[in-house]
Amino acid sequence: MVRTREVFLEPGKITVEERELPRLRPNEVLIETHMAFVCGSERYFYRGITVPPEHKARGRYIPLKYRKSVSSQRSALGHEGGGTIMEVGSAVGEYLYHPGHRIQVGDRVSFYAPTYTDYTITEAISTSSLSVQPIPEDVSFEAGCLFEPFGCAGYAALHMGVKPGDIVSINGCGFSGLALMQGALKHGASEIIALDIVERKLEVARRLASKFKAKFHAINPHKEDCLARINEITDDEGVDVATDNIGGTAMGIRQALDQVKHNGILALYGDNYAPFPNFPFHRFHEDGLEIRTLNGMHYNELQNVMNMNEAYRATARGAFDEFWPIIWENSDRHKLGEIAEVFAKEAENLEAQSSIKTIFTP
Repeated sequence: MVRTREVFLEPGKITVEERELPRLRPNEVLIETHMAFVCGSERYFYRGITVPPEHKARGRYIPLKYRKSVSSQRSALGHEGGGTIMEVGSAVGEYLYHPGHRIQVGDRVSFYAPTYTDYTITEAISTSSLSVQPIPEDVSFEAGCLFEPFGCAGYAALHMGVKPGDIVSINGCGFSGLALMQGALKHGASEIIALDIVERKLEVARRLASKFKAKFHAINPHKEDCLARINEITDDEGVDVATDNIGGTAMGIRQALDQVKHNGILALYGDNYAPFPNFPFHRFHEDGLEIRTLNGMHYNELQNVMNMNEAYRATARGAFDEFWPIIWENSDRHKLGEIAEVFAKEAENLEAQSSIKTIFTP
């Protein structure tokens, strides 16, 4: 039998528990974890910021009457990661899981949950179709382990609506913000306005922009009036595309909405939990704004996989060649046993949380 560690999250508390995994059922696979990554949503949940009941989404792709009853059992943490298939259930070989490929022992895969583990048992195919995704041969193992977050952010970068000559604001220069920034630059943005409260992240954004010909402006909202600066840069017109890559507290939406021009695009990527008081609907009505919600996995089970594969098709063909080296150079790596300490330290001071992607390995 295989023993593994699993991680559980409560507000302000991370616990690591060890257990013995059960035998595989026919539709399940055993995965040895290679690496897992922290999602921003986990940091917000750790700080006690969650979705209020009245704002809960309507569903997860399947009609209510067909959904399984929700289990009261708590769930192990982690949904960004990858590893190697060590064993497959008796029925897995019957599924044509990936175009031209049957999932099998030895495959490098990204898997959805739980990822903060030594080993994971999960369904090869589930109702969300995101349990396990084979990593394309022309994508590195590390990048492939980021299939879920990069599939989302890469899809957003491809569909954010930037045209040649546009001025684009990037609110939040973490992993997703840099992916959208790369997309904006590849689509011909003439100017990038990067906003973050962490100086290291602004410097990383500057390094990425330096690989292109666009003008670059860095703004720390804690140090200057970001709207006044953007109005100065754009002659009070506003930006063509304003992105929210912050999420959590609705701060990114507030900033982006203030920045976007008449008939501009509000490109929303971050998942926001806190209410948005005094919602300025007048701006949407009078300014004819185009709203794009860009997370690539919140559609339906088939389209989710198609969106993810679209992002990885682009990265396999070089569309994000400037992005990946900067991500790996500016991401902090830790052992799984350090996870409680790392979460606590990152929550102490958000301005000191400068890692672009926090990585855990067994």
